[in-house]
Amino acid sequence: MADQNSIDRDAIKLQPLTPVGLLDQFNLPRKTILAIRRNLRLIWMAVAATLIVILAVAGFSTWSDYREERAAAALDAALDAKQDNRALLEQVSQNYGSTTAGLWARIELAFLEEKEGKGAQAISRLTAVNDGLSAKSPLKPLVLTKLAGLCENERQFDRAVALNTELAALGDSFAAAAYLSLGRLHEQAGKKAEAAAMYGKYLELTTIQPGQPTANPMRDMVQARLNLLKK
Repeated sequence: MADQNSIDRDAIKLQPLTPVGLLDQFNLPRKTILAIRRNLRLIWMAVAATLIVILAVAGFSTWSDYREERAAAALDAALDAKQDNRALLEQVSQNYGSTTAGLWARIELAFLEEKEGKGAQAISRLTAVNDGLSAKSPLKPLVLTKLAGLCENERQFDRAVALNTELAALGDSFAAAAYLSLGRLHEQAGKKAEAAAMYGKYLELTTIQPGQPTANPMRDMVQARLNLLKK
């Protein structure tokens, strides 16, 4: 018995020790483990880069939210101010130009310029705003409508036609008003056929549905203009 125990202990002592790492505990194929170990430095670099990107995005999002809040507060203060309203709006536009509040500040400045009789300046400012808006922006119809009206007031009729045409292309919600303006502009220019076509489109889009009030002074006026144009 003593000899057998001695042999067993010797056999155990002679067995090679196999190091067990973390990867070995996942029961991965040997080739996979070796490939990972060979490229461990590159893998850690990729992980570190990914973490940096995640942290940078999170930090930028937090900073953007903070900047939007500051811009909104500055815009509110500018709109509530009884004096130096223009100066405060200019500051919001310059300091927070990339924010929603900065965009609204530029629009408000254009409205101020219109009230002050500076139509050309208002057109220039709103043109810059419009150029920076995507077709899907909720502000696009507002800016196009205002810009087209300003151009008509300044007797820039060709440009007013182009802007109203762009407005009509945004969808039926805005097309009716655009076609009404286009009919008026073409009629003023002596283009009876074009004016009649635009008035006709306006009437199509504003057809009275069952259950709606039948009285519509604007439709009656447009129908009367259309009847005159067709004589």
